[in-house]
Order: sequence, then C-alpha cells, then structure tokens
Amino acid sequence: MGKFRYTAGRVTRQVRVRPLDTLRRLGAFWAPMTDASLPPLNQGTAQADGLMLPPGTVAPQQRRRARRYFTLSFLACLFLALWLLTDFVLPDANKAALSARPAPAPSLIMTNWHEMAPMHRRNRTVTMKKNDSLAALLTREGIGPIAADAALDTLQQVFDPRGLKPGQKVRIFTEWPQDSDPDSQIGRFAGFDLIPSPRQRIILRRTGHLTFDIIDQNRPLSDRYFVADALITSSVYEAARSSGMAPSLVVDMIRLFSFNIDFQRDIREGDQLEVLYSRRFDGGNQLAEEGDILYAALTNRGKRHAYWRLEHDDGNAAFYDETGKSVQRLLMKTPVDGARLSSRFGMRRHPILGYTRLHRGLDFAAPTGTPIYAAGNGVIEKVTRSREYGRFIRLQHSNGYETVYAHLSRFARGLKANAKVRQGQIIGFVGMSGLATGPHLHYEVLHYGKPVNPRTLDLPPGRKLDENGLVALQTAIAGAQKRISSLAARDNTLRSLPRRSRASLSERQAAPSRFAVPTARP
Repeated sequence: MGKFRYTAGRVTRQVRVRPLDTLRRLGAFWAPMTDASLPPLNQGTAQADGLMLPPGTVAPQQRRRARRYFTLSFLACLFLALWLLTDFVLPDANKAALSARPAPAPSLIMTNWHEMAPMHRRNRTVTMKKNDSLAALLTREGIGPIAADAALDTLQQVFDPRGLKPGQKVRIFTEWPQDSDPDSQIGRFAGFDLIPSPRQRIILRRTGHLTFDIIDQNRPLSDRYFVADALITSSVYEAARSSGMAPSLVVDMIRLFSFNIDFQRDIREGDQLEVLYSRRFDGGNQLAEEGDILYAALTNRGKRHAYWRLEHDDGNAAFYDETGKSVQRLLMKTPVDGARLSSRFGMRRHPILGYTRLHRGLDFAAPTGTPIYAAGNGVIEKVTRSREYGRFIRLQHSNGYETVYAHLSRFARGLKANAKVRQGQIIGFVGMSGLATGPHLHYEVLHYGKPVNPRTLDLPPGRKLDENGLVALQTAIAGAQKRISSLAARDNTLRSLPRRSRASLSERQAAPSRFAVPTARP
C-alpha cells in the first residue's frame, strides 16, 4: 500500500494506491475525462476512504468503474485497428508468408521400391517379452512409427497382434541397395515373419511406399511316435522326464493315474512305467508342439494299470481300461502335483489352537504357489476367506459330494460364486493363509455335508462304453500295440548296426528318443 500524487488542472490529488493490476493503474490517466459527468463526492465519505480531496470531486468507486470502462474501450479499439491494418493494408505477398506452412521434409522411404533391385537383405530374430506388444518390439528395433503402423494395419487383416505371447519369436527383415554398404546404413524396414501358433505362419513383405503384402500359411505338421520306458527309482515324474517326455505330458500322465493311485503312498522303487505318446514336427523337421498320450501303463506293486486313449465322435477324448471302463472318476485323490502328505484324516491335536479335534481332511505340503486343481467337475459355492481357513474355495459336485481347498495364497483369475469348473482346472495356489504353520493345501471331501476320508473314498467310475465304443477301443488298442512293436523292432535294428552307422542314423532322425515313421496330419 502506497501514495500516488498527480495534478489535473488546478487540483492536486493524493491517492492511496492499492495493489491493483496494470489496467487499473493505467486507468488513473483517464480520470479527468470522467470527473465532469460524475456526481460530487461527500467530504466525509472522502475522508473515510482515505482521500484528501477538496469538495466537488467524484467518488472513488465511480472513478474506478469509469477507468475500467475507458481502458477496456481503448484496448478494444487498438486491437480492432491492428486487425484491420493486418488484413487490408499488408501486401498479399506478406500475408501469404504469414499463413504459409513449412514444406514437409523429404521422405527417407523410397517410393520406387520395385526399382531398387538387386538388394541386400538381412534378418534379425527377436523375442516377445512379458507385457510386450508387437508395436513396442518394432519400435525397439528402430522401425519408424509410420511404417510400423502401416505394417500392423496390414497384419490385422488376418491376425490380431495382441494374441502374441511372451517367448514367441519375430523375424524382422531390413534391406539396402546393393551399391551401398549395409554396415554404414540403418536400412529400410522390409517386413517380418512370425509364427503365432504351431499351425500358422504369417509373412509380411513390403511392396512399396508404406504398402505391404501378407501371406497367411497353414503349416502342415506330422506326428511322430515315441515310447517312454523307465524304471522308477525315486519318483514317477523324474522317471518320465529322464526317458524324454516333456513336462506337460508328464503332468497329464500323473493326472491320468491319480484317479486310482495315491502317489504319496502307493509308489515303490522298482515300479515300471511305459508310455506311448506323439510329438508334432513341421516340414523343416523342427518340433512344433507336443502331441498326446496314446497309451500309458504303470506296474505298481506287481499290479498293472493300463489305459488307452479313445477319441469320440464329438471330438472329446477319454482314457479307458481294456474292459471299456473309464479311468476318470468323480473326484481326483490328489488335487495338487508334487505334494507330500503332511497330515491325515482323523482326530489330532491342532498345532495352533492346542486342543484335540477331528481333522476333517488331508494336508498336502508343497511350496507356495504350487497349482491346485479342481478335484472334479462342479460349481463354485464359495470363493472367500475366514480366520481359520484363510483363503478357501468350496465346490459342489454331483451325487451330493463337496470339496474344500483351504490356506491358499491366492485364487485363480476369474473365479466367482456359481461359476462352473472342470476337473483338473487350476483354481488356486498353495499358501499358508489363515491358521497355518507352513505352506500346504488342506483338502476336504464331504458327502451330503458329512466329512469323509479322501484316501479311502471309493468313487464309482465314469462312463462305460457301449458295444460300438468297445469296438472302437479295441481298434485303438491294436493300433497302439502295433506302434510299440514297430518302435521296439527299430530299436533292435539300431542296436545291431555298427556304432558309426548307428550314430549317423540317430543324427538324421534328430529325435531325443525312439519314434516311428512320421504320419501326416490334415
């Protein structure tokens, strides 16, 4: 706050200046133009307002309003004059110069692409990362955004690039004119080659300025058959892996036997395992994907459990014994892989609560994060948590059966009450939530609300084949036995060859274990 003194005519004015903006301060010079038209100021009001002015002057509020009005009017007139001067007075050449846009930079991408022959071509194979996208991958490889967008727009005609998964490989092509040095230039993006699925290959080739052609190929695959024949010394999993089976097929095999065999109690050293399975190869003799188990047999304590795969008319496949009984039961005995039975069903002392009570299920000790499977087809009744069970899931099955899975570290995605689940589907992961002393799965089976021992539960088998199904099963059994005999004969032939010939034959076949003659698949 300060004082401002100025003279207008014969009147000397001393005004207390408040922190106003620039326009209001400039308006003080317009005050003499307004004094004659404003009513006189009362002396008492002037003194109360802090002004030392003689009688006959105008009120400060009216003066400020007038200043503001004339200041804004002056600025408006100034702006209008400048606009008229620019639009009507300036020469046309100057106006054109003001409105002209800068000329676009020359494109680095040659438009006469077909005339650039011959060309150097190089390719680089890159791998999709976690939470990665094809657009981000192309950007990391130095592809410009305009060319990358044009390529992705063409790709979306046959494939959504969001369907690529981590670990999938993309081969990117770049080109240079032959008369240039490839090592001294960045090169031009010429397309890419990717395999989004084992049976599909997509090739994108550049044909001109931001134009691409796309080739969508179906990859024909052929089946090759292998036999895993192993003696169990420590575990079924290790025996199967040592014989050349892929981890995914080993898990399928364990689930197959888990309906009738308790892997925590029944497996003994010296048990015998035999599995016939397939693998699928492309035309370049490269493994494209794992196939299916066609036959599996486990000799446990002198008793042989053998099952054959049969594909039904509806496209679904199931396993049966030689009499036509389905191996699949209503519930699995062990809904978690690689676990150790740490607590049995029955009366025992609770390790945390300290008193003896009925232990209503089985405890399977396993590392945190181990997948937990639905023991049977059913409907989710609860996906919640409690003080004792922590995170737990309760499933309803047919014939009055229910199963409970407790102490989970987390649930599988998408689980909600009243949703359907299928047998073997991952529903959660091992943890130690609730009243637990270590990571494990607490597994309960209830029959009409009453807890029963899952280990002694005798469940009825699944579907049984009719007469036509039995005929189809016998055909499948004969085919599996023929393939096994063919593989055994090939092994005998290989053993009888000299060591050098045996090695060369194995190199040509390029397989980790025994296989039959490839069979083409549609």
